[in-house]
Amino acid sequence: MDIRLVVFDLDGTLIGAEQTFIELKERLKSEFLSLGIPERILGNLTPMYESIRRIATETGRDFEELYEVMVELETKRVEGSFLFRGAKEVLDLIRDRGVALALMTRSSRRATVRALELHGLESYFSVLSTRDDVPPEDLKPNPGQLKRILDHFGIEPTKTLVIGDHGYDILPASQLGALSILVTSHTSGRMSFNVNVEPNFEVPTLVELKALLEKLLSTFVVVPAYNEERTIGEVLNGLLKYFKTFEIVVVNDGSRDRTLEIARSKGVQVLTHLVNRGLGGALGTGLAYAVRKGGKLILTFDADGQHLIGDALKVMKPVAEGRADFAIGSRLKGDVSEMPAIKRIGNAVLDAITAVFAGKYVSDSQSGLRCFNGECASKIRITCDRYAVSSEIIIEASKHGCRIIEVPIKAVYTDYSVRKGTNVIEGFKIALNLLFDKLR
Repeated sequence: MDIRLVVFDLDGTLIGAEQTFIELKERLKSEFLSLGIPERILGNLTPMYESIRRIATETGRDFEELYEVMVELETKRVEGSFLFRGAKEVLDLIRDRGVALALMTRSSRRATVRALELHGLESYFSVLSTRDDVPPEDLKPNPGQLKRILDHFGIEPTKTLVIGDHGYDILPASQLGALSILVTSHTSGRMSFNVNVEPNFEVPTLVELKALLEKLLSTFVVVPAYNEERTIGEVLNGLLKYFKTFEIVVVNDGSRDRTLEIARSKGVQVLTHLVNRGLGGALGTGLAYAVRKGGKLILTFDADGQHLIGDALKVMKPVAEGRADFAIGSRLKGDVSEMPAIKRIGNAVLDAITAVFAGKYVSDSQSGLRCFNGECASKIRITCDRYAVSSEIIIEASKHGCRIIEVPIKAVYTDYSVRKGTNVIEGFKIALNLLFDKLR
C-alpha cells in the first residue's frame, strides 16, 4: 500500500503507565477540591482537558493555574511509564521503509517530551503534535489536529495511516479519509471512557501490529481486463489513492480497444496476453506474478467499475489481521439493491454447484473481489481459462486448507457491467468445466 505517513498516538499505544487515567482523574479531583472548587462543579472530569476549560469558565478561576496542576500530574505519571513490547521494532520497520512518522497526542508537550526522552523515542518522530500545539477546537477527536499534521507533510489522507488505542485516535482519521489501525488490548494507559468507531484494521498488541504492517506494505492488486477502455481509467484512479503503481497489476487479456494504452498511462504494471485467454487465464497470470514478487496480501479487483475501494479494504481486513487466508467479497451478504434478479438467481445456482465440488458453501462464489495471503495464493492452481475460474479458486483454496471467510460488500451495477460477467449459458459452461475437471 502507498503509505507515506504513519501518525501514532502515545499513551496506551506506544507506552503504558502504572497509574491509570481513572487514578489520575482522582488525583486531579483531589487537587481541585483542595483549591476550594466545589465537587458539584468538578463533575467526573471526563475528558479532563475539556473539563478544566469548563471549570475555569464556570468558576472564574485562572485556566492556566488549573491547567498547570494537570500538567504536573501528567508529567509525574510519565515517570512510572513503560514501553509496550514491540514498540521500537514497529517504529524501526516504518522508518526503514522510508515512511515518515509523526506523533499526535492529547497529552501536554512537557509530559510528551519527557516520555519520549525516557524511552529513547525522540529520534523517530519528525513532528510532535501535543495538546499545547493546537487550538482546543482542533484537538482530537476533532480532525483539526490531524489535518495540521497532513498539511505540514503535504500528504493526502488516503496515504496516511493513524495508529491508536482509542476511538479518539480513529475518529479524526475516519473523518479525513485516512487509514486507521486500532490496538485493542493495551488497557494500561488507555483513557477511562470508550468511543465506538470502526477502524480499517485491528490488532491486539504491537507485536501483531508489526506483522500487519509488513503485509500492508507488501500488497498487490490484480486487475484482469478485457476491452475495458470505458471504465479502467477510473478504476485505476481509485486504486492509486491507496496503492503504489508497481503494486497494481493490470493483466491486459488480449484487448482490442484502448485498455492497454489507458493502463500504461497510469504508470501501473501491465502484463499483456497476445490473445484473449479469458478471466481464468488473466487471473492465473496476475496471481503468479504477485506471488513471484513476494506479495503478502493479494487482491483481485474487477476492471468494470462494479467494486468500491472501501469494500476492497474491508475484504483485506480479515486476511491482513491473520484471521483468514482467503476472503471473498459477498454481494449476497451486502447491499443487493442494485443486483439484477437474474444475477442473484444465477449466482445461487453456481454457489450450490461450487459447494458440491469444494465441500464448502460460499454465498457469492462468482465475486471478483477477493483477498489472499501469499501462502494461500501460492497453492492455487488455475486450469480453467474462462469464468469457471471463480469456482475453481474456491475449490482449490478449500482443498489446500485455506481458511475462507466472506465479507459483505456492495456491487455497483451499470448497464455496462450488467452485460459483462456470467449469464445462464456461462453458468452451464462453468458446471460442465467443473465436472470435467473433477473427472480428470
